[in-house]
Amino acid sequence: MALIDVSQVNALAQKLAAAPLKKHALVAAAVKKGAQNIKEAIQEDVRSSSNPGFRRIPIHYDMKSEGVRIEADIGPEEGGAGSLANIAFFGTSRGGGGHEFYGHGADELDPTAQYVAKAAEGL
Repeated sequence: MALIDVSQVNALAQKLAAAPLKKHALVAAAVKKGAQNIKEAIQEDVRSSSNPGFRRIPIHYDMKSEGVRIEADIGPEEGGAGSLANIAFFGTSRGGGGHEFYGHGADELDPTAQYVAKAAEGL
């Protein structure tokens, strides 16, 4: 499990509180780009599985915005092949769990922070 220091993100959120709407839209687009990259990395990972059920796990993200806070919630869709996600990512007592989930998010953290910082330039 990756531990992340969010103090810089909180400091940026305070700056964003004073940002014009255009900057807010640019930051939202940057977060969306990061979420899309994570989604595609997870999909590519599960599509490489030797298990045909795992290859069909649908991944999606939902964007949320509340005030100056912009979030993307990324995960498998519920039901159907999405029900296999826990086994694909975390395994069972009999094994499994050979696919990354949090790792893809950690890999995209720095690039997304750079996208957001660039979008928020001049605040």
